[in-house]
Amino acid sequence: MSFHKRAELDIEFSPEALKANLLRLESEWGDYQSSRYRDGIYAYLTAVFELTMWWKHERKDGEYARRALWLKGHWSGTTTPEPFASVILCTADRTIVDDKARSKWSRVLRYAAEYKDFDEPLQCFIKRKGGINRCAAEYTRRLGRSR
Repeated sequence: MSFHKRAELDIEFSPEALKANLLRLESEWGDYQSSRYRDGIYAYLTAVFELTMWWKHERKDGEYARRALWLKGHWSGTTTPEPFASVILCTADRTIVDDKARSKWSRVLRYAAEYKDFDEPLQCFIKRKGGINRCAAEYTRRLGRSR
């Protein structure tokens, strides 16, 4: 498909659609917080992963992350946002998820984006690779912070 035909097929992602997606992830966060299920975090991280990967597939992950931050009052406009961390910042409770946890989860999701097979569930991938902490460490070891 040529660039011009691809451009004709692009559909604008409205502010309402973005708000609806963020609200759905906030609901996933709320479900996780109200659950005592040990692996509950995986449903939330999966929702973050799938939304952000869809944005990435559309080649608009940076733009949509910027818009999400702006909608939630977090965007200062000084740097390019990291999409996974931006979505987490916009949808998880900041009193519970500090900068360090958000960074770790973002590294886990970036590691999965790079190495996870398309048909493997995120939870299975993370557990197979040794868990959240191990995946975050592997991201740093393999892909580094400078990437």
